[in-house]
Amino acid sequence: MTPVTQICFVDKATPMTLLDTEAGPASEKNPAEIPARLDRLPVLAPHILWITILTANLALQYYDNALFAYVIPAIVENAGLTLGQVGMVSTAFFLGMVIGGLFGGRLADRFGRRSILVWGTVLYSLGAIATGLAPNFETMLIARVVTGVGVQAATSALLVYIAEMFPAKTRGRFVSIVTSAFVIVSPIVALLALVTVPNGGPDTWRHLFIVGGVGLLVAPLARFLMPESVRWHISRDAVEKAEQIVDRLETRALRRGSLAEPQPATASPPQLSLRKLLSNKRIIRTVAVLSVGYFGATFGLFLYQNWAMYILVDGLAFPETDAYRIQLIWNVVYFVTPFVALLVMDRVERKMLILVSSILSAVPLVALGLATSSWLVTAAGGAAGVITGLVVTAYFAYIPETIPTEARGLGSGIIISVGNAGGALSGVLGASLYGTWGGTGVMITAAAAFVVFSIAILLFGPRTTNRSLEGVSAEELNAP
Repeated sequence: MTPVTQICFVDKATPMTLLDTEAGPASEKNPAEIPARLDRLPVLAPHILWITILTANLALQYYDNALFAYVIPAIVENAGLTLGQVGMVSTAFFLGMVIGGLFGGRLADRFGRRSILVWGTVLYSLGAIATGLAPNFETMLIARVVTGVGVQAATSALLVYIAEMFPAKTRGRFVSIVTSAFVIVSPIVALLALVTVPNGGPDTWRHLFIVGGVGLLVAPLARFLMPESVRWHISRDAVEKAEQIVDRLETRALRRGSLAEPQPATASPPQLSLRKLLSNKRIIRTVAVLSVGYFGATFGLFLYQNWAMYILVDGLAFPETDAYRIQLIWNVVYFVTPFVALLVMDRVERKMLILVSSILSAVPLVALGLATSSWLVTAAGGAAGVITGLVVTAYFAYIPETIPTEARGLGSGIIISVGNAGGALSGVLGASLYGTWGGTGVMITAAAAFVVFSIAILLFGPRTTNRSLEGVSAEELNAP
């Protein structure tokens, strides 16, 4: 390492936007040490800038998906689509997400995390605009597929970027911050739909979708204010570029004081091609286990989220005004989710947190399925929202941590795509469950899905909390 006395007098005015092109202080170009130097850094201004851009990005992704659920009646009434066609359009979005997870993840491994984040953002923004302008069913169907592809490609790249570029001891907390996008957007979309759709003209829903195209302004921010992933550069043998980025971050950190010695992983993961990685039994098992676990979590989550409102109005016969009031309370209570996540994400082993929070989520979900009084429904639904949100946040942090760098984009994309299949299944199976056992059957099934599928994570998932990604990969790939 370069001595501190040699790098304390660097020009402080040099902008961080040049991270990819300007070299910082000279240091040993040891690829194995570079990630360890990145992991030891304190939280810096660039980290705050990056997470702000990423949170805005995720908020726009969620805005589009949440908006569609609220404007379905307006689309049926004013766009000439039948309810069956709207159902197909909704499914098309999930189909696009599956495609986006698979192909976007593979492209992120080949062309870079930032690149796919940028182009995924452009794609879902154009898809949102096309949805608002769609003149017929066929056009809207294609627009929703395109939107889904962009949303999932951007999401996968975003989560991988956080895992690879933020310090090891704070990765979980930064994922908690980025998922605050859900908390912020949920009430905004609900309020927009409530205020504008009933009181606006027949094209109001179209205008709301076009607003989602603001992602076209966010994409350039990601391109010019965020560097490419250091670990991705190393995986592509661009060690010099990785070195430059870390040097510049260290220069900023050293203005505050000295840094701890980097702690490289005791064993380095073997350098394997993507083909060999995907034929490795441990990697296959990890991808399979996390796919199963995340499928169960997503299936349970969408059973709860998509059917709760219908259960209130149809199953419990609450007046619509009361149902909307309860839904609003749930959204307000949901605000505490990121703060709960901030407290526990980097203090509890990730796979244990997934199991425990999944078990805890089952309690309010079952209570919601059995409740009949307004106060119990309100309390159970609010608690379910907070705890299921914690489960999803833990998965978002955990998934990219478990896959080696060379296959992290594709592996994460596969896992998340399988999870999205659970979301698609929740619509069809939820209708069947509701028709047979009512709201009780829907919510108990959701609770069981969270618990049962998370057991595999505890039994077979790797340990990742506060560990270097290289150490996790080495343990997995070097295991017999």
